[in-house]
Amino acid sequence: MQSRASLASWYALLVLSVATLYAVIDRQVIILLSQQLKADLHLSDTQIGSLQGFGAVLFASIAAFPLGWLADRMDRRVLLSLCVIVWSIGIATCGLATSYPSLLASVALLGAGEAGLSIIVFALIPQLFAEKQRMTANFIYYAASVVGGGVGIALAGLIIDHIGVISHLVPTGEFTRETWRLVFFAVALPGPVLAIAIVFLRLNSQPAPAPISTATAIELPELNFRAYLAANWKAISAVFVPFGLVILGASAVFTWLPIILMRRFEMTPGAVGAGLGTAMVLGSVGGLVLAGTAAKTMKSRWGVMTPVRVSQIGYSLYALIIPFYLFARTPTEIFVIATIQMGLGIGGNSLLPTVVQDLAPPQLLGRFFAISTVSSTLFGVISPVMVGLLSDHVFGPESGLQMASLSVAFPAVVIGATIYWLADRHIARTIAKVRAPDTSPPLPPGELAGDDRWPPSTARKEA
Repeated sequence: MQSRASLASWYALLVLSVATLYAVIDRQVIILLSQQLKADLHLSDTQIGSLQGFGAVLFASIAAFPLGWLADRMDRRVLLSLCVIVWSIGIATCGLATSYPSLLASVALLGAGEAGLSIIVFALIPQLFAEKQRMTANFIYYAASVVGGGVGIALAGLIIDHIGVISHLVPTGEFTRETWRLVFFAVALPGPVLAIAIVFLRLNSQPAPAPISTATAIELPELNFRAYLAANWKAISAVFVPFGLVILGASAVFTWLPIILMRRFEMTPGAVGAGLGTAMVLGSVGGLVLAGTAAKTMKSRWGVMTPVRVSQIGYSLYALIIPFYLFARTPTEIFVIATIQMGLGIGGNSLLPTVVQDLAPPQLLGRFFAISTVSSTLFGVISPVMVGLLSDHVFGPESGLQMASLSVAFPAVVIGATIYWLADRHIARTIAKVRAPDTSPPLPPGELAGDDRWPPSTARKEA
């Protein structure tokens, strides 16, 4: 019975990984079709950038918190299936767009549906795997989502290049004359099938969590959260601001790199997808292996600061590789640089969850990961728009798009890495404070609920 249950759990993880790959393909199709959308719908680079920024990322951040609330109050399989249906409708209606506003609305629907993906999946994994298997399952899903980015762009390119195989089977009409519309329709088709597969996933029975009192669940954490932020804002800012700036830099490069390749070298979407897909897969795998090896090797020397050191080094090297795009003269050279950059970025970010866990007490971790999400979202929203504005109004959309991309990416990552290094002692002090054992006696409930100081041990001794 145990083996059958385990097989069902691994099958469920496979389905959830496929759902992630499907989401990646949907996003990459929009990027790879940008040139055709620009020509047929008369879009500017600023508008193309806003599709990925305001359209996808902003609406995803707005939907994330309500979806997280629903994930704790209804069957997560049903909720995730509904999300798949919503983003499938979003990608299908992209094929019906006749103007920038209608395309933006469709992309917003796509982003809102995809917003619940990682939230629900990470909530489902504990319902699928026993405690001893959860870490393995989490790592496999993370690796699959990272590598899936490369696989997704390659598959998206193949679909675009070979859509002509079925175009003659579709009746000619207002919304089927342009082949890019057929691409959106074709990509939307697997959505309902995947949604049905998710609904019927088998969950393992899990014990209900022990109830907690109202004073502990609401009053105390809220007070301590504010006090903790006030007492440790330097360390907290020194982690989340660099993370956001690196996300901004990565988005400035990889959101626009497919378009740059198509404009500069007149490559087809399929060729771009295959090249960048290979670069992203090789870079992601290499980055994960490199970061894991570095952390294991240097832990005896760096101790609890090991995840921070790996991230700092990864971010610094990530910044140094960006200017090399200026010297690339062939697509192959760009793909090589992208592979190295992807590896350094994934390596630098792979241990961020551990940094966050070391930076905050257990009772505040949920809100700290929320800060991480908001940080990446805010910076991710503005990056594509900044590049589009510089391309349209400073460098020129034809030859200046690459300069616009690098002009946003390079200073952002340099500033982020510099902040990370300069605040090293603040981060170390906060981590040491969190890890220090609290040996003071507990306070009575009434006194504890009214305490607004940090750390609690200091307040207790004063009391």
